[in-house]
Amino acid sequence: MPNSVGNNSNSNSVSNGTSSFPDFFQGWLVTQRSYLEQLNSLISSSQNHPDEDLLKSLVGRVLAHYQNYYETKSRAASENVFLLFSPPWFSTFERTFLWIAGFKPGVAFRIVDGQVGDELTAQQHQRIQRLWAETRSMEKALSDEMVRLQENIVGPSWVYMVGRTDGQVVNGEVDELVGTTRGGLTDLVVNADYLRATTARELVDILTPIQAAKFLAAIAHLQLKIRSWGLQKDAERATIS
Repeated sequence: MPNSVGNNSNSNSVSNGTSSFPDFFQGWLVTQRSYLEQLNSLISSSQNHPDEDLLKSLVGRVLAHYQNYYETKSRAASENVFLLFSPPWFSTFERTFLWIAGFKPGVAFRIVDGQVGDELTAQQHQRIQRLWAETRSMEKALSDEMVRLQENIVGPSWVYMVGRTDGQVVNGEVDELVGTTRGGLTDLVVNADYLRATTARELVDILTPIQAAKFLAAIAHLQLKIRSWGLQKDAERATIS
């Protein structure tokens, strides 16, 4: 969720595709760390007298930062969606958290509960429970679609081509199957990212400005800690080998 300068420069620097996405992602993380510092500073200064206008403004910029990430990732998926399922710009540890090329949306609810669960009103609890039920239903539908696509990858058409004894696999047949699989996975990633983004936005709408700031700070902190630890472990393994 970059500031306006970071957002524009990142968007312009990645005209399209996975070839530029790692560079975009590195720049995006720099802005993410900056936003985490801003969130923590404003949360600390707002404990007794929250400035709701400042909080809303910062929360909005943070959400826009994530939106920029998803839009750029969508362009990368259009170029090479297969790479997003095992992205080399992530550490080995980060890749263990991937669900359809990103975090599971349900993680957001655990973060809300851990950060501001004891601050929520009865009405907020009810609204969050309804949203959680809707999100779980969508997660299941997307997971089922992922399973269907995986089954297609090892399905009869592929098995037939691999097992042909005459060696006459027509390139057009392969291209058609790859294209179908690529299209399905691209749609799946876009829909999963849409669910991630809308879940976060709807949670923010339910929370007060100070609660939303705490929620977004916790998400950023978790993401950056996972990345830091993962990169450290990969570096240690490389040294040993």
